[in-house]
Amino acid sequence: MKYKYPYALFGNGPKPTHPAVKRRLNLINTFFCVDGGADKLIEMGYKPNLILGDLDSIGDKKNKYSCDIIFLEDQTKNDLEKSISWCIDEGINELELFGFSNGRDDHHLANILIMKDFSSRIKIKMYTNNSLLLFIDKHSTFSSKPNQKISIFSFNQETKITTTGLKYSLQNASLDSASHGISNLATGTSFSVKTSDWILVLIHYYQ
Repeated sequence: MKYKYPYALFGNGPKPTHPAVKRRLNLINTFFCVDGGADKLIEMGYKPNLILGDLDSIGDKKNKYSCDIIFLEDQTKNDLEKSISWCIDEGINELELFGFSNGRDDHHLANILIMKDFSSRIKIKMYTNNSLLLFIDKHSTFSSKPNQKISIFSFNQETKITTTGLKYSLQNASLDSASHGISNLATGTSFSVKTSDWILVLIHYYQ
C-alpha cells in the first residue's frame, strides 16, 4: 500500500466548517476523494491522493488533477459503497468520512446505513459539521469533556447496553424507544459503552 495512514474518504457534500473537523483534517495523511469531493477538498487547501467513483461530477476535468483516478463502475451501488469496498480490497482497516452529511436527507440516511453495513469489516468514523458518528459492537471508551452531549441509537430492542461516565447511565439495559438514548451528558473526560450488538454512538462536538 503506497498510501499512508490515517486515511479519509472525502465526499461531495457540504464542506466541513466546524473547527473540530478542520483540526482532524489537518492530521489526515491520505485523502481518497469520491468524485466531485476532489474539487471541494482542493478548495479547502488540501491535495487529493486518489479520486474514486463513477466520475460523473468531474467529467472532462480529469487532466486538472495531479493524482490517480479510478473508475468504479457498479451502478447498483452509490459512490460511498463502492469506495469503501475498494478500500477494504486494498487492505485498509480504518477509514474516516468527511463531506457525506447534510444535503439531501435520503442521501445522509443511506450513508449512515452504509456505515452500519460495513462496520463489521472496517472501522469507520463519520465527521459531520455537528458531531462524530461511529458504530460499535463491543466495549469502547471515548474521550469527552464534562457536559458534552452523547447520543446512542440501537437497532435491536434486545440489545443490552451498559454505560459509565454518562449522567443517565444504563446497566445491561435496552433502549425503550428511538429517543431513549438521545442527549445524554458526559460527566468527565471519558465515557465508555458496552453493548451486546451494533449500536450507533453520536458524539456532539463540544462548543
